[in-house]
Amino acid sequence: MVLAFQIRKILIFMFFLVQPLLGLDSAELDRLIDCPTAGLLGKGRYAVGLRLFADGGVLTKVQAGALKRLTIGLSFGARHLIGRGTIDWQPRAEVEVRYRVIEESEVFPALALGYDSQGYGPNLLGNYENKPKDFFGVLSKNYMSAFGQFGLHAGFNVSSEANSGSEPRGWFGIDKGLNEDLSALFEYEMPLNNLDDANGVINIGVNWILSSVLHIRIFGKDMLLRDKLHSDSSRELAIVYSENF
Repeated sequence: MVLAFQIRKILIFMFFLVQPLLGLDSAELDRLIDCPTAGLLGKGRYAVGLRLFADGGVLTKVQAGALKRLTIGLSFGARHLIGRGTIDWQPRAEVEVRYRVIEESEVFPALALGYDSQGYGPNLLGNYENKPKDFFGVLSKNYMSAFGQFGLHAGFNVSSEANSGSEPRGWFGIDKGLNEDLSALFEYEMPLNNLDDANGVINIGVNWILSSVLHIRIFGKDMLLRDKLHSDSSRELAIVYSENF
């Protein structure tokens, strides 16, 4: 009886200790590395992101949760913004709209549809190293297991006519919690209309949660060197600040 009473006291103490942590309002993971997930910011929340990429490139992005199921964004960047050489601005500001059609349940994944005209990596002759998704759909499902939290994501995209040199592509990815502050990211992207073409790309990364409003992400791009235009993989750094209006 005494042991049971002590255990109950410990559980009650842990409940009140952990409860404030569960109440922290943090943004969902809306992107693995280059590929989106079904995650959203949430109504009344905004995020400001800074991403450093190859050739002294910097990409800035501002997002807002316009509605409970709708996130919108605007991004703009340049190559050679850091270091030497003439700054090469991207041709225009790019836009993102993402709407979650189906919410995640215990059985079914969340489904989001969207449009994202922002590509990633250097923009050369009007084309990004990793082409924009344009019109896309993505499924996301999160799980808790004996090995901790992990999420599964799968999506496809269809490029617009203005996105020259692009093709329909599909991707799948995983985010795996390593501890309460750190998670690993993985994605594999491949063309859908030419499965014999060895242009599939594997990207990896880590997401470090410094606080409920500040995340730092480190990426390794094209780890299998499938991109024939480059002889080695690249490394990128992203900083995301998210807060309520």
